[in-house]
Amino acid sequence: MSKVEDALKAPSVRSRNPERTRAEILSEAVHEFAEHGFHGARVERITKAAKCNARMIYHYFGGKEQLYLAVLDSVYAQIRNREAQLRFGTADPITEARRLVEFTYDYFAENGDFLKMIRNENLLQGKYIKRSQMIRDMSQPFIAAIGELMERGHSAGVFSRKPDPVQLYVTVVALSAHHLNNAATLGTVVGQDLTDLSWQAERRDHAVEVVLSYLGIQTRG
Repeated sequence: MSKVEDALKAPSVRSRNPERTRAEILSEAVHEFAEHGFHGARVERITKAAKCNARMIYHYFGGKEQLYLAVLDSVYAQIRNREAQLRFGTADPITEARRLVEFTYDYFAENGDFLKMIRNENLLQGKYIKRSQMIRDMSQPFIAAIGELMERGHSAGVFSRKPDPVQLYVTVVALSAHHLNNAATLGTVVGQDLTDLSWQAERRDHAVEVVLSYLGIQTRG
């Protein structure tokens, strides 16, 4: 092993708060991997932005691959934590179904790095996300909560259908993200700027109407 490799793998003695340093590295790594993907991302750019040296990457994460896995876990943990705050079961089913669509739509619109991470990982055929038990484990409670919402709404006679929760969630994600993931190409095909905020507001209303109408709820007079 070369002296350079030895230096990179050696723990760093640093006066900064370890948790804060780790968080700063992780934050900058999210942007780097989102913009450049796994293969295009550079540790040097991450450490420069985080104002630390390369040894810190190896000290806190073990290497570029482990850092990327930590980034995946981090971005999914953020959306799962936010979804948990929807607190299904505390309001009527119609309000909660609407909230599900609105939240998902808004989260994707406001968190471009999350969508970029997903796109990049799909280009890798999900190579790294498949290795994360954490992402699978923390996603199941939300899917279960959607299932319980559908059951509650259907049993109360509010929803005319009781869709499979995974099917419904995939539909909500598609309605919320497809126009963002394909804005450049699809926008050209249909002759519409899909990044236009007024158009996106209309799209949001459309997404809500599609899901509620499917559940048998009249959304227009």
